[in-house]
Amino acid sequence: MKKKILFNGLGNRGWIGGLYYLKNILFSCMQSEAIKSRFDFVVLIDPKHADIFESFRGKADIRVYEGGSKLKLALYEMRLIWFGGVKYCYALELNKIGKLFAKRGIFWIPDFQHKNLPEFFSEEELAKKDANFLEVTSRSNPLVLSSEDAKCDLERFYPDHRCRVEVVHFVSYIEPEIRAVTPEVETAVREKFHLGRKYIYLPNQFWQHKNHLVAVQAIEILRRQGRLKEYDFVFTGNLEDYRNPAYIDRLKEIMQAPEVKDCIRLLGFVDRTEQLAIMKQACFIVQPSLCEGWGTVLEDAKVLDKTVLLSDIPVHREQKNEKCHLFPADSPKELARLMEKVSCMESAESIESGIANMYREAARYAKALERVFCR
Repeated sequence: MKKKILFNGLGNRGWIGGLYYLKNILFSCMQSEAIKSRFDFVVLIDPKHADIFESFRGKADIRVYEGGSKLKLALYEMRLIWFGGVKYCYALELNKIGKLFAKRGIFWIPDFQHKNLPEFFSEEELAKKDANFLEVTSRSNPLVLSSEDAKCDLERFYPDHRCRVEVVHFVSYIEPEIRAVTPEVETAVREKFHLGRKYIYLPNQFWQHKNHLVAVQAIEILRRQGRLKEYDFVFTGNLEDYRNPAYIDRLKEIMQAPEVKDCIRLLGFVDRTEQLAIMKQACFIVQPSLCEGWGTVLEDAKVLDKTVLLSDIPVHREQKNEKCHLFPADSPKELARLMEKVSCMESAESIESGIANMYREAARYAKALERVFCR
């Protein structure tokens, strides 16, 4: 009987990006004959987020856990892991329950934002994150990082780490969702959000490290100079960051200025299908982040074969493809110039080519996962 790898989505319920990450890694595992010949896959998830893993039914054992008690959950996980043949718990969270199974854990750190941008965190958050990262890196378990840039940060900030490190890139497995974005869905999304004009899309949540400020300042420059008047600028995500309310207030002030308020479209939170439909129909994407691990937005855009304007940070230089254009992360003037330049460029798009490349890259990235699981 084959051993099992557990992907525990219950530990990431408060962070949808973590659930999509597990989905993407599971997809890469399924491209590896070496992994599939040795392991079966189990996904533990709550009812609210079970649809994220629906496309894996029949290929993985999807366990939907509906209980609310932490004690009952601990007992459930103990039975599943200790008596259910689980050898590895992927992206294990070292919470009270996770520590019970720490020896079987494969740890994952998405990035070292709290070290690179400590000014965006409270002292309490910094202390909590550092304590957690120290505990993870002091163990001999495998640690997966999503980029070579993150590996450099690990060596810089935790030089005495004991963990065995493997860099594993990932793709966005969004083929089922893209296939669901029919012309009828595209029309419905445009009508729902009143997207009647050409638009440029910024899909990130409004956390300060996502650096929306440089983008809205660039839009302000363009509008004051009478450029790109035929475009709207579409933002999704809730306009809030509990850690930095002053930053949000500054964004709102610029967005509500007479020069720009008629072209900025704040759509709030949208579901995954709507987000992909909006991205698919955008003229191009802007990703101005100050810090990323391995950006899912960029991976989504690659599958949709979109042009992306990226902040010039190390991980973006590592992750970009030929349809990406870099700009200085602190220069709204340069971003404005680049947006105008790219708006004049013709760029053919082929989603079928993007999907084919997604499969190729997932299989290539699975080689690193084989080193994690098949040693």
